Amino acid sequence: MIREVWRIELGVGVGPFRLGASIAEVLHALKSRLPVRPFEVAYDATEPYKRDVVVDSAEDGLKLHFDPVRQILKVIEFYDVNRVALKFGRVVIFGGDISATFMSVYNLFGPTFPGHYDASEQTYVLGYEGGCVKFPIPAEYRNLYQNGTDLPMEFPNGATPAATGFTVFVGGDYRSLGLPTPTKKHYFEEVEVNIGEEQTSLVFTGRKQCIQLGWSPQEVISELGAPVSVFRKSEDPNDGATVAGGLVGDYFHNYPHLGLDILYDSMHRASKVILKTNALGHPDFGAYNKCNFRLSFQSSSALQKSGISKRTSQEITPQTPVHSLAM
Repeated sequence: MIREVWRIELGVGVGPFRLGASIAEVLHALKSRLPVRPFEVAYDATEPYKRDVVVDSAEDGLKLHFDPVRQILKVIEFYDVNRVALKFGRVVIFGGDISATFMSVYNLFGPTFPGHYDASEQTYVLGYEGGCVKFPIPAEYRNLYQNGTDLPMEFPNGATPAATGFTVFVGGDYRSLGLPTPTKKHYFEEVEVNIGEEQTSLVFTGRKQCIQLGWSPQEVISELGAPVSVFRKSEDPNDGATVAGGLVGDYFHNYPHLGLDILYDSMHRASKVILKTNALGHPDFGAYNKCNFRLSFQSSSALQKSGISKRTSQEITPQTPVHSLAM
């Protein structure tokens, strides 16, 4: 088996993982590895938008942290640096038989921000712009580094501390993280869905494009481009309609990168748009990017026609609690 060696880019990414990538992109990268390593997705089922979504690949000693709302990768954390070979520049610094000592890390990464002792983890953290390295401190020596001024180059017994953890992020301090810019230009752009009594339109604010229900596939494609795939519903002679001498049923144009599907009827008119929230725990989780939609009902009668009669607000987003949409 070919040994993987991932490149470290502080503040940017590690190997196939880029800060700012969508969770769908990252899951695809994980599933594309050979052999595929098992991984788990952890999240708060009660308050899914309050805490990070974490993908844990135990065989790699790796946790990938995602912003819960935007669903983009914000932190790449190796809690066991011996599982995957990692290189900085041309030098392999972590992984396998390599012991990343304090001095080897200090010499390779260059001048650092002032380090500090993290009492909660009993580690000394050597920080850089866009990353940090953690070194465990034995209990008998922890009092030597609590003031944060001394560097653990060597312990009094002559031993040299070796790194056990490594993290990449945006910013100068892992305790005050910045949110990375999405890797794709229009990812998580706001999609304004204006629902009127006679017309419904979707405005993609980032790319400044608009589509409407009732449009033909050609009209939609001229705005959004060709779909990634087409899915045809099971054709039933009782459900289809005769068009140009043939039997044509409903079909979907799938746009997973936009987080939506468009349903066309037998007359080739857009009859429905399915907006994807990429909900955690859903069977399709990770198959689509999250659509950052904002549904606005243009009149009270349009709201009533929707059947969502208990809404106190005429605006709905992916973060709107399901219980507030009760009929």
